[in-house]
Amino acid sequence: MTLPLDQDPRPPYVQAADVLRAAIRDGELRPGERLPSARELQRRFGIASSTVQNALRLLKEEGLIYSVLGRGSYVRAHDGEPGPEEEEAAASESDPAYVGLGDLRRGWQVAPTDDPRPPYVQTADALRKQIQDGRLAPGAKLPSARELQEQFGIANSTAQNALRLLKDEGLIYSVQGRGVFVRQLSPHDQFLKRYHEMLDKSAAQRRADEEAVRLSGKTDDEVAAELEAAEERFAKASVEFEAAAAHRDAMRAVMEQRKRLSGNYTPEEKAAKAQLLRDRLAEGRRRR
Repeated sequence: MTLPLDQDPRPPYVQAADVLRAAIRDGELRPGERLPSARELQRRFGIASSTVQNALRLLKEEGLIYSVLGRGSYVRAHDGEPGPEEEEAAASESDPAYVGLGDLRRGWQVAPTDDPRPPYVQTADALRKQIQDGRLAPGAKLPSARELQEQFGIANSTAQNALRLLKDEGLIYSVQGRGVFVRQLSPHDQFLKRYHEMLDKSAAQRRADEEAVRLSGKTDDEVAAELEAAEERFAKASVEFEAAAAHRDAMRAVMEQRKRLSGNYTPEEKAAKAQLLRDRLAEGRRRR
């Protein structure tokens, strides 16, 4: 069967894991039974090999299946501790697109599931982005190789190669017995970092502008005509506002004249005028 990739917004590996999970819970796949091979699942679901591997990885993390190196994946018994035969094999590097799911749960950026690059390059990219985004600040200690293994679902050699790549780029350095740390950027590198951030921000703004234009469904001429009409309305409203403000000020002056002649002030206005007179008298005495 193929997956409803166009109808279901969830990632394909989640859809594939759901189908297998349902088969296990419905008893279609019984405890101890071997799952179809990754190649067979790839054919049945119409998805990439890396997507199948990520779906199996998700079911392993849920404790529903286990892998035996060189033999395949099996349904785990619902009760009891796993036996020696259930020791999971290390993530294979024969599939260069497989990057694991540990980073999904821990907030690490995942390389695309169909990324054909070697896993160590994808891992280095995720760490490099953490450094460039400031989430790994200068002087910060990176996770150990063992922690990277767990976070990215990769082999130790893959983690070491990813760190070696970042060292060659001058982004990190090692301290014997203490670990690996983010290197302080030079003034030149800091300038380049700010420059690239500006480019990224400009690119993001351009994408947002393009999307807004696309969603508006209007031509440039239509938008220009609406802008011209809006500016005309604004100019007319500005004139009306200034005229209304001038008329208001004139009416206030007339009302003040009438109050002076009649003395018809409110108690609050009378108190305010008396206070103003006292303030002026006090100011005059201070000046003498």
